[in-house]
Amino acid sequence: MTKNWKYALLIAGLFSFSSAIGQTMQDGRRLLEMERYGEAKKTLSKVVKNQNNELNNIALGDAYLRAGQPDSAVMYYNIAAGMNKKSALGMAAAGKAALVKNNVAEADKQFADAVKRSKSKDSNVLMVIGSAYFDTKKDYNKAVEYLTKAVKANNKNAPAYVMLGDAQLELKRGGEAMTAYENAISADSKYALAHLRKGQLSVRSRNYNEAQNSYQAVINMDPNYAPAYRDLGELYYFAGKYDLALENYKKYVAMAENTPETRAVYASFLYLTKDYAGTIKEAEEVLKRDPNNVVMKRLLAYSYYETKQDDKALAAIQDYFKTTPADKLLATDYEYQGKILARADKSDEALNSFNKALSMDSTRADLRNDIAQIYVKQNNFPKAIALYRDKMNRSKPTNTDYYYLGNLYDQAKNYKAADSLYALITTNNPTYAQAYLWRARSNANLDPESKTGLAKPHYEKYIELASAEKDKNKSGLVEANYYLAYYNYLKKDKAQANMHLKEVLTLEPGNVQAKTLSDVVNGKVKAKTKTKK
Repeated sequence: MTKNWKYALLIAGLFSFSSAIGQTMQDGRRLLEMERYGEAKKTLSKVVKNQNNELNNIALGDAYLRAGQPDSAVMYYNIAAGMNKKSALGMAAAGKAALVKNNVAEADKQFADAVKRSKSKDSNVLMVIGSAYFDTKKDYNKAVEYLTKAVKANNKNAPAYVMLGDAQLELKRGGEAMTAYENAISADSKYALAHLRKGQLSVRSRNYNEAQNSYQAVINMDPNYAPAYRDLGELYYFAGKYDLALENYKKYVAMAENTPETRAVYASFLYLTKDYAGTIKEAEEVLKRDPNNVVMKRLLAYSYYETKQDDKALAAIQDYFKTTPADKLLATDYEYQGKILARADKSDEALNSFNKALSMDSTRADLRNDIAQIYVKQNNFPKAIALYRDKMNRSKPTNTDYYYLGNLYDQAKNYKAADSLYALITTNNPTYAQAYLWRARSNANLDPESKTGLAKPHYEKYIELASAEKDKNKSGLVEANYYLAYYNYLKKDKAQANMHLKEVLTLEPGNVQAKTLSDVVNGKVKAKTKTKK
């Protein structure tokens, strides 16, 4: 799940102690939790203008922090700190400003003075300190320490419970996190963020029904709560319910703030659901506003490849690698670079890319197939075969592995080795018709004159299994029956030859070779040339 919520928590906590501020402040809280950060800043700026106090300035500072504007955040924290030098809340704000600037010593001093001044009994002060460690320093142990004190000071502080749960979760304490979220709901059953968090944690715990219930509870409380639709969309995606996933993601995009970040999330979802044309459209729009967005550049290159826009894919992947820092490159980036280069007939460069991807992620055994295909293109079958055998040695081979390696042996004209691999497939899956067809072809190549009939039993088994779906298997059935007709002609079994020829012409009435062989079999013409297909 996404983590766009981290900076929302302090403001929510401060609002809970500011009932006198009125509905406008509640609007600010709601906008922030819905990740509409630009609108939240505007709303909170109006609140500060109308009521310039410590709480409101800290809240506005946090809105700027979440919007990625730390300098503005520090300015508002310092405004709050300067209002009353003896105020514990002001000291906490000064400490947070120092921590944003990475002045740890000054922050620790200010926090210690704030705790001493408030005698550890002011939930607001303790929550500001906890949020400072959570948001800026990422010191989750200290965040837990102060947020635990905050909820002890006020056990009705639902936002503090949520932040406490988030800090526990960062420390990989799922049980403690869930307890905190449930305490938040007990403190305020209508606090949507607590239900959202419970849903997100339920997903991590693979309790999908509970997660769905939590997200639905949020939507029931507030039908315009955008993050709930995003997370519900993700839940449906992982459940394979792509229509429902798309429906909820569209609602999320419609309700969330129209920012490059929101559109980027949507573009990523479209890519996951293989809507590559939609991904391209969204990614291009995001890049107009945020031209250095690494993820969008990545997805644009990938999607151009998937939609076979090869020139655009090559240009996009070249731009991506030129402008993306090395520490942000993924194994899949090199994989797609290899695929794009291979399609552009830049085989040696493609090999370098695939090998780089493999060095970054050795578990990607499937990449060896991509590399093998380049060797095949270069007619270097020994290297392709060696690579695929190495892949099979690293993990338990599947029938798909046996097919690919068998196909490589076929292309290398080592038909006996190919047949032995296809035989493994028929052993593992005796009713899989296609594997008998592959065996038949390999054996036909071992017996090119059809004198010994090596392919005969395999073609016969194929016909037995494939005839249940003649339309689907038409070409294979034509091939198998023609072979058997020719073989029986050589064996002077006219009845069997005609039976198979009749089947060929029923499946494919215009088959010239079958008509020619029929004339030969029935003595209408003399066999002048080899009539084997």
